[in-house]
Amino acid sequence: MCSVRHRRTAAPARQRGQALAFALIFLAVGAVALYVAFNASQLTTAKAKLQNTADAAAYSVAVMQARDYNFAAYTNRAMVANQVHVAQLLSLKSWIEEVDETDGKDHVTDELVNIFADLGAVQWTLPKQVARPIIAPLKATVNSVAPTAVKGLDVLIEGLSLAQQAYTVATKLNMPFVAEEVAQANQRDTHADKGYLATLGAPRIAAWQKFTTRTDPQATGAKGAGGTGDRFADVVTDDASMDGFTPERGNIRTPFVASTAYKGCTGASVTFMLVGQPHSGATQLRPDMKGWEALDATAAEGFISCLFLPEPVPLIIPIIESMGRGGAANGPGNRYSGTSGYRGTGHIGDAIASAAAVAAGMQYSAGPGTSLDNSSRAGLQQYYDLSTPANATPAKGADFNRAPTLTLQVSRNIASTRTTSTLRVGVGRVGLQEGAPSSELRALASASAYFIRPRNSSGAGALLRAASWNRSDNRYEYPSLFNPYWQASLVDTPTVELEAAAAAQAAGAP
Repeated sequence: MCSVRHRRTAAPARQRGQALAFALIFLAVGAVALYVAFNASQLTTAKAKLQNTADAAAYSVAVMQARDYNFAAYTNRAMVANQVHVAQLLSLKSWIEEVDETDGKDHVTDELVNIFADLGAVQWTLPKQVARPIIAPLKATVNSVAPTAVKGLDVLIEGLSLAQQAYTVATKLNMPFVAEEVAQANQRDTHADKGYLATLGAPRIAAWQKFTTRTDPQATGAKGAGGTGDRFADVVTDDASMDGFTPERGNIRTPFVASTAYKGCTGASVTFMLVGQPHSGATQLRPDMKGWEALDATAAEGFISCLFLPEPVPLIIPIIESMGRGGAANGPGNRYSGTSGYRGTGHIGDAIASAAAVAAGMQYSAGPGTSLDNSSRAGLQQYYDLSTPANATPAKGADFNRAPTLTLQVSRNIASTRTTSTLRVGVGRVGLQEGAPSSELRALASASAYFIRPRNSSGAGALLRAASWNRSDNRYEYPSLFNPYWQASLVDTPTVELEAAAAAQAAGAP
């Protein structure tokens, strides 16, 4: 009986020992699985945050890119407007000088009207007498204000040109620092890799640098007669930029005479006197784009006819006289640079060939007078434009409206990630050996500026108040630096760049 009780109590002792071993193994495996799951979760979260940081840095750089292009567009438009203003002031000065000489001085034609025209006092003399006290102070005001105003505008235009250059240079120099600032603002232990920009990202930076060009119109214009063509000059001389007075002005001036002439043709049977004052004027950009020049001229043209019957042929006295002339210019020299202006857009030659040719020819020979600003600030100044505007057309591809893509790489030390190793959890025999392609976590992101001015609101995407962006002519507008419609967005990073970055990380390169 004693041996039986001994066997019955020994069996349970052996079963309790086996269960403890299995429990210990299960706990060890569970701990390892927990550590792995924890590390995987932490690394996944860290990579997601790192990618978000890369996206934020890339987008911020693209915003800088878009703002640079928009600032260039705003300053280009401001320079165009102020160049037109200079041309308007020169036109006004030239015109008022001509009007003052035409109506403010006595001419041979005035005397002929007084002698012959029966209605000359009413049609001719009285209007001139009324105009003289108005014209004289107006001329004095224009002559006083115009030189200072033209010089001031030229200084302003030069300032806009220099500000444009400074903004672009600052944008390109500050791009890496802004990327770094944004990266650290998102995660303190994250950095934008300058080494990547200098190596794998260098082609992107080079394309960005070459996308726009700073052009000197005066250097372009000096290459040949009439210049070789300049985008800024084309814009500023376009009809849409100019008003109806500045580029070409001409009409039949008042007063004019259409009257019998019996008091001068004593004893004549039939008499008639007709005198008109054709006026012609123009303001043009010099072919070398170093300034503007204006010309105005008015001539008196007509005749006196006296028929003494029974003579069959009347006595005809022709009238042709230069009544008034004026000119103005800024830029070098005191002579006109030509009759056709920049690329044939000027009309001074038309004035010389007009009905006022006798007066216009005299003014052209005399020159525009003393330049209102003969400094280097006069004329068209340097500006930024797309290096190859012809490439910004739909025929050049789907991304015709995009600036070069900028790709950034951000990184953080893997030791900054909260894993079991950095937290020193599970040290000893159950500690895990963590491995990575390098000591860093890295992420790439790409973004760029793009130009959008849709022809209707349905194609405007997510633009706010899209209707106000539309063109009134329902046409597409191609990218340029003359309209500030540049935006920024993220774009996909090409697979080849992702693979190159992964290979560089595996090799321990930037």
